Amino acid sequence: MDRTTLQKTLASLKAKQAQVRDAWRKTGNPALLQFLVDIMPRVVGAERCGIFILDPGADQVWLHCGTGLAEKQVKVPAEDSLVGRVISQGEALCETDMDNLVGAHGVVDMQTGFVTRSALCVPVKGVRRQQVLGAIEVLNKRGGGGFGAEDQALLERLARVLQLNIENIFLRQELSRMGEEIERRIGQLEQRLAAGSGLPGNGDESGGEA
Repeated sequence: MDRTTLQKTLASLKAKQAQVRDAWRKTGNPALLQFLVDIMPRVVGAERCGIFILDPGADQVWLHCGTGLAEKQVKVPAEDSLVGRVISQGEALCETDMDNLVGAHGVVDMQTGFVTRSALCVPVKGVRRQQVLGAIEVLNKRGGGGFGAEDQALLERLARVLQLNIENIFLRQELSRMGEEIERRIGQLEQRLAAGSGLPGNGDESGGEA
């Protein structure tokens, strides 16, 4: 590949990189999701609420936004966690007495200083992709006891409203991986151009005898 072709390829990759970054900025609606996370504990009488996204590439589930927590501050296995089971099974789960149970929630509690006693988690399906891509979870029913059928119905309604938002955030992961691959290829091309003394077409070709 001569220098001119390398330069054209590099320019094309940088244009794709800009498109990926632009698409990244347009995914999801973080302000809306954070607002819903803020108000849902009041609606269902919980202490905390969180929205989780499945990352199949890492076989884990990560927090997009949650009460008093930053994005990706919580990551749990896709298998050994309540949220992971909800996503894999595609059905809501409600648990009580979790402070006496061993599981991924115990590790998260140690990391965050929060004690999980009860939880209600519902799946969120995609719109274009007919699969479960995330989940909404509320923790610790105020007044003790567990969450009821009315709480679950409200969370499931919210899950349907947020389908497109969750799917866009899920797709953002793919954009991120695409961006990383483009960045890697750009780096390789720039290195080849920087060391271009051996490339044909860079003006160093000579003919005949000295």
